[in-house]
Formats: sequence, structure tokens, C-alpha cells
Amino acid sequence: MARRRMKKKTRTRRTRSFNVLNAAEMYLQTNVLTQGFAGVNPITFVTGQEYGQIGYTSGGVGQRPQAQMGMSYRPGAISVTIPELLGVGSANVGDGIDMLVRNGKDNWLNMIVGTVGVKAGFAIAKKITSKQRSFINNQVMKPLGLKSMVRV
Repeated sequence: MARRRMKKKTRTRRTRSFNVLNAAEMYLQTNVLTQGFAGVNPITFVTGQEYGQIGYTSGGVGQRPQAQMGMSYRPGAISVTIPELLGVGSANVGDGIDMLVRNGKDNWLNMIVGTVGVKAGFAIAKKITSKQRSFINNQVMKPLGLKSMVRV
């Protein structure tokens, strides 16, 4: 019997570029979940730096002190961050876990609606803007030599 020749499988080519639209969708999905569970945006959740009152400045003789606002680490606040969960600063390890569970129980419907809304919105936006994104990727990014790095 004659031996059969095996066809080599052709490798599928993958683009290894960074997709800006997918990154935006992922950030918004993460934002919905961190807002629901921790009460903060993803950047604040990771860094622990929250915007709020950080002190007072005196307004002078006979004047009321003014609240000074800015970014700071506030482990006693209502929100929960990763540094608080890890016990950084004056927080104990695992201090915010019960708050995460309580927030999850309180905000589960909002998180589901937000997640579905973001997913549906991006699916519609991708279909509507496909020609414009294709133009940007092929006519703008390709001549600049950026198509292999960034896609829209």
C-alpha cells in the first residue's frame, strides 16, 4: 500500500497589536465591578489613593479653617482598596473583606445591569464604527508603521 502524504497544517496568523477599543471595554467592565464591590474606580482600588479631605488650612485671624482636599491613603473610609486588604499602613490584614461581601450583596443588580450594558454598548459601537476603525487601522496606522503595535 502506498503511503499517504500528510498535509502540513498552516498556522493561523495572529495580530499581536494592542487593541485600544478592547482595552477601553475591559477598563469599563473592571470599573463596574470595583464600583460595585469596593466603591472606587480601578486605579484607586489598586493604589489605595483616594480623593478627599486631607486636612485643614487656617484662613487667618478670625476666619474659619478651610478644608484641604487632595489624594491620600484613608483606610478608615467607606470604600475598600487592595492596600487595606493587605494590611498596609494602619489597616489590619483582611479589614475590608466583610465590606466587599456586604457591597456585593447590596449592589449585585447594579453590577449585572452595568456589565450587560457595557458589553451590549461595545458590541453595538464596534458594529457601527467598523468602517471608520478599519480606515484608521489601514490608512492611518499602517503608513505610520503602527499597525503592528496598536489597533483601534
